Amino acid sequence: MDMRLTRGIPTMSTEIKRVGSPQAIAPEAGAGKTVEQFKEMLYDAIDNVSDLQRNADELMTKLATGEAEDLHQVMIAVEKVNLALQLTLQIRNKMLEAYQEIMRMQV
Repeated sequence: MDMRLTRGIPTMSTEIKRVGSPQAIAPEAGAGKTVEQFKEMLYDAIDNVSDLQRNADELMTKLATGEAEDLHQVMIAVEKVNLALQLTLQIRNKMLEAYQEIMRMQV
C-alpha cells in the first residue's frame, strides 16, 4: 500500500491528541509559545489535507488516462480526502464558535 495515502489522517489525529498532553500545556511554556505551537499544528494539519487532495487528484487523473488499474485505491484516496475535509470543516466551525463565545463574554 502506498504510504502517501495513509500519511495525512493519522498525523492529524496524533497532533490533535498532543494538544491536551502535559507537554503542550507545561507552565514554563509561555502563551506566545503555546500559540505558536497551536498555529504550527493547524498549518501542518492543513498541509496534510492538501497533500491528500493532491494525491487523490493524481490518482483520479491516472485512472482517467488508463494508467491506474486499481479503482479501489482511487476510491479509498478520495474518501480519505472527503473525511479529512469534513474534519477540517468541523474543527473550523468549533473554533469559530469558541471565538464567538469569547467575544460575547462580558468583562
